[in-house]
Amino acid sequence: MRNFPDRLLLLFVAIPVLAFAADGRAAKAVEPLTLPQARRIAMDNNPQIKADTYAYHAAEEDVVAARSFYLPQVNANMVGAFAGAGSRIAVMSSGLTDPTVLERGSGGVAISQLVTDFGRTIAQIDASRAAQESGRQHIALSRARVVLAVTIAYFEALRAEALTEIARSTLQARDVLLQQVSSLRDVQMKSDLDLSISRQGVDAADLLLLREQNARADAMAQLSQAMGYAETHDFTLSKPAEPLPPLGAVDALVQTALTDNPELAALRADAEAARQQAEAAKAESYPTLNAMGFAGLTPYSETKQPIARDYAVSGFNLSIPLFAGGRLSADADKAAFQAHAAEMRFNVRKNELIRDIQVAFDRANTAYKNMSVTQRMHQNAILSLQLTRTRYDIGLSSIVDLYQVELAETEAAAAEADAGYDYLEQRAVLDYVLGKYSLGE
Repeated sequence: MRNFPDRLLLLFVAIPVLAFAADGRAAKAVEPLTLPQARRIAMDNNPQIKADTYAYHAAEEDVVAARSFYLPQVNANMVGAFAGAGSRIAVMSSGLTDPTVLERGSGGVAISQLVTDFGRTIAQIDASRAAQESGRQHIALSRARVVLAVTIAYFEALRAEALTEIARSTLQARDVLLQQVSSLRDVQMKSDLDLSISRQGVDAADLLLLREQNARADAMAQLSQAMGYAETHDFTLSKPAEPLPPLGAVDALVQTALTDNPELAALRADAEAARQQAEAAKAESYPTLNAMGFAGLTPYSETKQPIARDYAVSGFNLSIPLFAGGRLSADADKAAFQAHAAEMRFNVRKNELIRDIQVAFDRANTAYKNMSVTQRMHQNAILSLQLTRTRYDIGLSSIVDLYQVELAETEAAAAEADAGYDYLEQRAVLDYVLGKYSLGE
């Protein structure tokens, strides 16, 4: 019993260590994941979406700032003036002032209300709203790009898993064949050549499995990065539903894409924002008419001239830009050129989009047809393997024939898996150009 305290101490030390190790294993456990879950996680983690969202909120504040010119502008002011008795200064100002400067201390409130600027403020508000809409479209564009990227990565990971499983099944089948051939070789029913080629087949299948396992690890890393994770996660992926064929004619798809495509919508919003900004820049040379009022108190005065203790004055101020060194015309011309450039970018992308839809539609249709072709090829390869294996067992075919047919069956299985995921990826690209991912669905 003398060692009991030592054993008790060891137990208390071991329990936290074992618990920590268990937590570490749990952290590295395989995580179940579906495609909708992957998309949601990617949108939550993607920094570009967050950046575009902040830019959108900033554009919202620009609208508020532009509308503020319609509201009264109220300022408090304090004045301390020191001058010789009877001094007068001629003051040129946009406000209402007394050209006589008297020694005094005054405080009051100034109110200015815009009466009209002949559409300048309206143009600025419209430009701010157009920029806000452009920001909203850029959020949709970022969401669509993120959804497309994570969708492609998800299908690539599923493809890698399928090919890994094919390689594992091939290795198991060739292991079984090697054991059979080895047993038959021991009783002189098979030759050394049969045994050597069987071993070669196992080695080739082993290399294939190692290559596909490495490809699967790379695919999981790519999927983790697309979902916004800094480290690689291992997922158990759910397979999507049976893929449907592309529907509709190309002309109808083009019309849909011209309305819903996220890139085109963002460029259209950019062009409208630039056009509205050009209108606002043109309006900078318009006159501005403001109603103004001043009121306050003069509690301190050391002048011989009598000064009222309170004052109030109101009037109108008309400001007409006459000469600004060419700045106003330069701003207007610059904004007009930027508007034309934005419109040209929209037209260029519009023409490219029509081409992209045709290409995506053709590739999706071809990939869909390849699915049935590769499925038939795989079924025929399976039948050929069964027949050749039977012939080999009864001695009518050589091990070389069997090895070649096994290799053809493995390639056919891989081709069938590739065709299925090729179609899913091409369909994802087609859905993207059609604008189906704009809301992050």
